[in-house]
Amino acid sequence: MRIVIADDDPAVLRQWLIILQNDFDVIAAARDGVMALDYIGRHQPEIAILDMWMPSLDGLGITRRLKKAGSATAIILCSIETDQQFIDAARDAGALGYVFKFTMVRDLVLAVKSVAQGKPFISPL
Repeated sequence: MRIVIADDDPAVLRQWLIILQNDFDVIAAARDGVMALDYIGRHQPEIAILDMWMPSLDGLGITRRLKKAGSATAIILCSIETDQQFIDAARDAGALGYVFKFTMVRDLVLAVKSVAQGKPFISPL
């Protein structure tokens, strides 16, 4: 399973790498949305894990662009936002997964496995 990750916080990127490295192949890590979109276009990963809010281009914008272009990359958005309106916005944009940043240690691998099977995943509170 090839994964691209993107977050503007280097500490979050490091944590995602630690969480994912034993089970998946993280092929690229981006620090902003433009770089993430480039990596996804170049590498065509099965899954992209994106921060919902990044400078230059956020996770919602990337998701919308990829889905409009017919990309097969499944998207998991990660956010501190727990309100249903944000979860709905992620789903409406085309994301298959939504993980709360404060539960990512518990939920990120589960989300990837679920999304890899074409099943939606939303972190439980």
